[in-house]
Amino acid sequence: MKIKKRPDGGLKKKLILFILILFLSYQPLNAQILDYETEEFISEILKNITTVNKLNKKIKFKINSSNEINAFVDHQNTININSGLIQNCDDYVALLSVLAHEVGHIDLNHISIRKKTLENKKKYNNLTFLSIIAGSALSHNSELLQTSIIGTAALTNQYIEFSKEQEKEADLYSLNTLNLLKTNSNSVIKLLETIEQKLLTKGFSKDKQRLSTHPYFEDRILLIENYKLNKNYSIDKDLNKRFNFIKAKFIGYRDNTDAIDFLDEPYKSYAESISYARNGNLKMSLESLNKLIKVKNENSFLIETKADILFSYGFTDEAIRFYKKNLEIYPQNFYAQIRIFENIKTKNLSNDEINILFNKNKNLLYKFYNNKNILIKYLSLAKILKKNEWVEFFEYILKLNQYNKKDIDYNFTSFKKTQDKDLLMLIIKFEKTIS
Repeated sequence: MKIKKRPDGGLKKKLILFILILFLSYQPLNAQILDYETEEFISEILKNITTVNKLNKKIKFKINSSNEINAFVDHQNTININSGLIQNCDDYVALLSVLAHEVGHIDLNHISIRKKTLENKKKYNNLTFLSIIAGSALSHNSELLQTSIIGTAALTNQYIEFSKEQEKEADLYSLNTLNLLKTNSNSVIKLLETIEQKLLTKGFSKDKQRLSTHPYFEDRILLIENYKLNKNYSIDKDLNKRFNFIKAKFIGYRDNTDAIDFLDEPYKSYAESISYARNGNLKMSLESLNKLIKVKNENSFLIETKADILFSYGFTDEAIRFYKKNLEIYPQNFYAQIRIFENIKTKNLSNDEINILFNKNKNLLYKFYNNKNILIKYLSLAKILKKNEWVEFFEYILKLNQYNKKDIDYNFTSFKKTQDKDLLMLIIKFEKTIS
């Protein structure tokens, strides 16, 4: 599991104070988690959701490192999933229900509707603000939204009614999805109860729930109980096994000893092996992990976890060996490919061999062109090969990446004069991202 820190994005001093408060409270600058196993699993779940709902659209998502049990859709229709949500779902069905709720917001065009409503009132049409108020059923900052922004009782009531209706629609969309997928679990209700208890301990009382843009928890639970979910529907055991390994991995990296104690085997041992590594006990970590790896038909991503642990302890060559083993099973694991590529030793390679490396890994460069490690590696290769145009471009991008992107002006005009079509393609990718 790799964690990619978001760039520090200082907000301008002229921003209104309440927007600053809301942005920092609702969407903190958490690190983004990059994990192929988790991304593949969530992609599969989202594909199941969109297929049964006949939604011909690829849903974008990202995973944030945060203990908050939350998921939300931002103004770009990207689902943000907190690691705390994954850690607190009893099974994959609970996670599926939340993702289906978020897909419901997208499918039912809720963000555009909210945007239009607010624009008609000529208030609060800032896109960052819209991403904040488009939170999921699990958002717990709506009381701050109400008290900080909406000044009059009339507007408050009108806004809450509108938002509650959307949330109910998304809830029904989620429940209907469970029926279409012929799955059911008490974990959905249990997740809501867990969230409510955590919020109550933070002072989010029922009086504050009344001001929330989301329905009462008890009303939501009642909606689930009264909905015609087939009690005989079961859960997919293979999917749930995969989810449990992912959940254990997240709990292990979070080093949550209380949560680890509640896990069943082999998931408990998996989380413990990661926790051992986090606490400096490499020997116990590898002993525990090796026992799991030796079990036949077990999770093959354990090999990647072993590689990650070895790499974090500086055993680069050993780690690369296990990343390559993982790639034999999952050739599309881009994160393993990146780790291998950035650690290739070029000292004893000929120019022809380096040129092959340069061309062979361009797919990684084009897909992860903002990855600093890839840019640094390509810069070193370009210098050896005397590809001066590439060198100048990589140096320019790496230099600019030292600053806040909001504080600088990118100028690609001179670079776009190149006759190298591959370089031009890369430049255009950067230009589109900035624009």
